[in-house]
Amino acid sequence: MKKVFAAVMASALCVSSLAGCGGSSSSSSTTAAATEAASTTAAASAAAETTAAAAGESSAADTGSGTIEPECSADGPSVTLSWAHSSSTSDRLALATEKMAKEINQASNGRITIEHYPASQMGAERETLEGITLGTVDCAVISCGVVANFSPSVYVTSLPYQIEDYETGWKVYDGDFGKTLGAKTEEEAGWKFLGWCDNSMRMFSNSKHEVKSPADMKGLKIRTMENDIHMQIVNDLGASATPIAFSELYTALQQGTVDGQENGIALTYSMGFNEVVKYMTMYPHIYDPYLVVMSKQTWDSLPDDLKPIVEEYGAKYCQYEREFNQQNEKDYLKEMEDKGLQVYTPTDDEKKQFVDATADVEDLVRQKAGDEIVDAFKAAASAQ
Repeated sequence: MKKVFAAVMASALCVSSLAGCGGSSSSSSTTAAATEAASTTAAASAAAETTAAAAGESSAADTGSGTIEPECSADGPSVTLSWAHSSSTSDRLALATEKMAKEINQASNGRITIEHYPASQMGAERETLEGITLGTVDCAVISCGVVANFSPSVYVTSLPYQIEDYETGWKVYDGDFGKTLGAKTEEEAGWKFLGWCDNSMRMFSNSKHEVKSPADMKGLKIRTMENDIHMQIVNDLGASATPIAFSELYTALQQGTVDGQENGIALTYSMGFNEVVKYMTMYPHIYDPYLVVMSKQTWDSLPDDLKPIVEEYGAKYCQYEREFNQQNEKDYLKEMEDKGLQVYTPTDDEKKQFVDATADVEDLVRQKAGDEIVDAFKAAASAQ
């Protein structure tokens, strides 16, 4: 990955060579394309092995992170930004990325090019986020369960059974609470916050039997992220929490290393998990947003006139991802049920059993995130 050129140096170069630019913007890198997974049965593991190929690259020196290109237009220097996430090329994260990439390129008169790295091509989520902090990855869409290891305030997003539908989640995270928490992640982790989009309504699914109440969770090995809160939720419900990297989850389910998982509808379908789990409980324990972030080094190196465009299209990316997610969930749930997934919605009494069994999780969330942010989250959620 190539180091970021200083914006001021690029601007100076642009002034000195403007006559050679021909008055039009150009970029030597195009959006990277990932090949589709070869087998539906191995969807998750195959997606992780897809490779990025940038077409028309002039040399090895033209690839990399946060590149302020020597070519320039009358408007100023151009920049190529890597954009990474863990989902497959057919998932709504990838679809939203491709849509946003085209629009931000047009809105910047060709000065901003997005290189798309889906399917954990930049590493597992933790590795990708480390790349954000080091400046070797420019932009990323990351699960909050992983983000909390870098920004403790984000543990608050895992407080269980607070938000039961997407509309409430959007109001909470698009409002004052979401802005406050986003700013806290900047302070604690040292990156640029761009927005919140939808990971999922996290729900349990497994390959063994129907889960109607916590009593049915006993004996199940449930994959979680490497997140103490998620693990305690699963353990409090009587199952055994087993942290495994997302890129390894399909294989773990297929081989019986774990019996179940707790992703939402879209990821369960797009990653092929419905091929190896047969039962889903439709009662979300967490409304889980994705955090969209940019490396602080990359942000600081951007020309000032491009920063508002990046912020605008970071927000639009979140809007597009939510729209794709909503349509996907409707379509995917029906298709999974048609293929044999058995879905159960707990009664009010059964829901209360889940809530009561995890009541002590709040103490751990307060220890990790702090009372102030927990109180703000509960107030925002209950006000909707």
